[in-house]
Amino acid sequence: MQLKNLIISKLNNGQGNDHLSPSQLTTKPIAWWMIKYLVSSQDDRRKSLANYKMHYGNLVGNTSQHLICKYIFKGAERQEIKDRIYETIYDYELKQINKNKPRDEKDEDCRTHMLQYSHQTIKQILKAVKKIFGKDSVQGERYVHDQPDNLFLPIIGRIDFESANKIAELKSKPPYFRLIKTGLKGYTQKLPTEPQIDHIAQLSFYWHCAKKKPFLFYVNEEDYKIFDEFTDEYLEHCYQTYIVKKAKTIQRLLEASKGDASIMADLVEAPDMKHYLYSDLTEHQQQQINKLWGI
Repeated sequence: MQLKNLIISKLNNGQGNDHLSPSQLTTKPIAWWMIKYLVSSQDDRRKSLANYKMHYGNLVGNTSQHLICKYIFKGAERQEIKDRIYETIYDYELKQINKNKPRDEKDEDCRTHMLQYSHQTIKQILKAVKKIFGKDSVQGERYVHDQPDNLFLPIIGRIDFESANKIAELKSKPPYFRLIKTGLKGYTQKLPTEPQIDHIAQLSFYWHCAKKKPFLFYVNEEDYKIFDEFTDEYLEHCYQTYIVKKAKTIQRLLEASKGDASIMADLVEAPDMKHYLYSDLTEHQQQQINKLWGI
C-alpha cells in the first residue's frame, strides 16, 4: 500500500493521478505515456499546441453531438439538449477552438481552410448516427470505468454516442493541406478499408463497460464508413491485450522504479522523436526527454 501511494503521488509531475484512460493506453509507446502522464502535469499537457486536425475532430464531433443527442453528460450530470440551432452550436464550438493558439503560420492557415470542409463532415456524422441508431434516443459523453484486478488505478473513458442497447465511437478524417503556388490546397483524406487496431482497442473498452452492441465509424466530408462485425471474443481479446495488459505493464515498470522517472527510463525504449506523437511537445517535456534519455 505504501508503494502504491508513493507511485500515485509521483504521477502528473508530482501532483498525483486517480485514473488511466483508453486513449493513454492502446498502442502508444510507454515512453510517450511517461512524458505525458508521469513527468508532465495537467497544466503542462494543456500547454501543448494541438494541430488543426485535433481541433477539427472536436469541432465536428461536439457540434454533431449537440445536434443529435437528447442528452450530453457533463461529468456525472446528464443535461438535456434543448437548443439545436446549428449556427449557435457551431459558433460556440469554434470559439472554444480559437481560444487555443495555432502551432505556426501554416497551422493557422489550415485552421481557417478546414472550416469549409467541416460542415459537410458534420452532415456525414449525422447520417452515420442515424444509420446506426435509427429513431432510438441517443446520449453522448457518458463516463464509464473499469477496475481490472491488481491495478492501482481504474480506467475511465467517455462514450461518444449511446442508446439503450448500442454504443458508437466516432473517428473523423480531416482534410490535409499542401502548399502550392496559389496557397493551400485541400485534399480529402480517404476512409480506411479496415478499422485501425488502436481504435478497436478503444471501442473494446467501452464495449466491456457498457455491454452493448458496439459500432466504430469513420467520416470525412464526402462519406462515412461503419464497422460493426466484432465478435465478443475478439473485443475481449483486444481489451485484455491492448488496454489491460498495457496498463499492467506500465504499473510493473512504475513498481520496479518506485515511480522514479530516471530509473523507469532505463527500462523503456527511448522515444522516436520523428513520430507524430512527439510533435506537440512543450519546452518542459522536451527538457524531460533530454534529461531522461539524452535526446
